[in-house]
Amino acid sequence: MLELSSKPQKSFNPVRLYIAIGVLVVFAVGVGWYIHYQSGRQTSAGKRVVVPNMLHPGDTNFEYYKTRVRIENVKATLGINLTKSRIALIGGTIINDGDRELEAVELHLTLYDVWGKVSKERTVYALRPGIGYGGKPMEPLERRSFAIGIEPVEDYWNPKQIEYEIIGLRYK
Repeated sequence: MLELSSKPQKSFNPVRLYIAIGVLVVFAVGVGWYIHYQSGRQTSAGKRVVVPNMLHPGDTNFEYYKTRVRIENVKATLGINLTKSRIALIGGTIINDGDRELEAVELHLTLYDVWGKVSKERTVYALRPGIGYGGKPMEPLERRSFAIGIEPVEDYWNPKQIEYEIIGLRYK
């Protein structure tokens, strides 16, 4: 004989609902933060980033303020990225000794091999508007670290020999 029995339904437990909503909110905030962070970092492949109103050598305002911006403690190390290619990691500190807010600093980097020949040259931004530290410009007398990755580098790249020069500034 077949006997059917019904079990009484348990009452609805709102704690599980609150936990599920909390997890979804945390996930949504994380995705939103990631999208916001990545939007400032994305550039089209092959396109060079251009910061408008940059001052370059030959401009008297550039020559005036260049003496008030220093780059210190520049160090280069070798890194390996996820695709197993070699990259040069260059870091240092920008010091704004002037009396104006510094918005952008453009550097020309030259990397050498172990024989002293030029291995790679790049023009990069060590400081750029809207990127890093909430996108705020550097205040007068502020120090700020920077990090730049250059890839790929050759097997005989010499991290002890690197040259850098400030070739562009933008300040208020």
